[in-house]
Amino acid sequence: MMKYWFLFISMAFQFCAAAQQSVRLINDWQFLKQDLGGIWEAVRPGKEGSPELVPLWSKVSLPHCANEKDAVDPDVNYYQGPMWYKTQLDVKNPYDGGRTLLHFEGAGQKTQVYVYTTKVGEHVGGYDEWSVDITEAVASFRENKELVKAFKGKVPLSVRCDNSRDLEMMPSDLSDFNVYGGLYRYVNLVYQPSLYISGLFATPVVAANSKSAIVNVKVRFENPGHLATAQLSIKIKDPLGREVQKIEKQLQQLSGDIEAGDLIVKNPRLWSTDQPVLYTLEATVTSGTGTQTTQTRIGFRSFEFVKKDRFY
Repeated sequence: MMKYWFLFISMAFQFCAAAQQSVRLINDWQFLKQDLGGIWEAVRPGKEGSPELVPLWSKVSLPHCANEKDAVDPDVNYYQGPMWYKTQLDVKNPYDGGRTLLHFEGAGQKTQVYVYTTKVGEHVGGYDEWSVDITEAVASFRENKELVKAFKGKVPLSVRCDNSRDLEMMPSDLSDFNVYGGLYRYVNLVYQPSLYISGLFATPVVAANSKSAIVNVKVRFENPGHLATAQLSIKIKDPLGREVQKIEKQLQQLSGDIEAGDLIVKNPRLWSTDQPVLYTLEATVTSGTGTQTTQTRIGFRSFEFVKKDRFY
């Protein structure tokens, strides 16, 4: 008999707007359902009606999908190819020496991100969230006073999405599945202190009698400012929001993945399809650059394989 007493969510992270500032970028986007000759075509100046503004963009808001209609129309092929989005950011980071990120909750399927003409990041996969640090690119753009004047203090952002046919990607186009394209989930402009948590990892293990559980916690830090010390606080809260246990420690290692410790939960409420109860894991880091809090939700559940029997 093989028993596995653990689970439900092993890794996740969320940006907590209460702890650091986050702006959801919904309005003032422009969309182009084709490719460009290059990034310059997305940002070059031009007066209305001038050839510099060709091809013509349309106004959209996010979330937005290039296949909102054609993918469900049986009489037409749905669009599969490159597409562009652009907007202008009003970047006001409140943290001294802080980091400015773009947090994509989902973009299909291959994505490239540009600040003015500088490529700041790319991602493959349409069904996971990811972030791009644009701090240096924004600073470099602002060093050019003529550009700042031309864009009236805003920072031009361009995003290329591509859902072209690619049999090496998941899900394959050979399957009965529409591979959607576009910024079909929210994009957030996030301000972080110089030291911040980029990943919160939880491994819940339920005892065989289900009377207790241990949650092993690891934290991933981004520390471009090379800070030496910080205070870390880890809390777990029950489904009603009540604090169950707390860990506090002074850290001297502030890069990569850090073992934060174990949290004990007595008589954990188990997740089930009938009662999908979830606990909240909260991590707060405090340093000379500010305070940041990250949360994720976890559940407790046990399962086992019984030899020559069933899966329970």
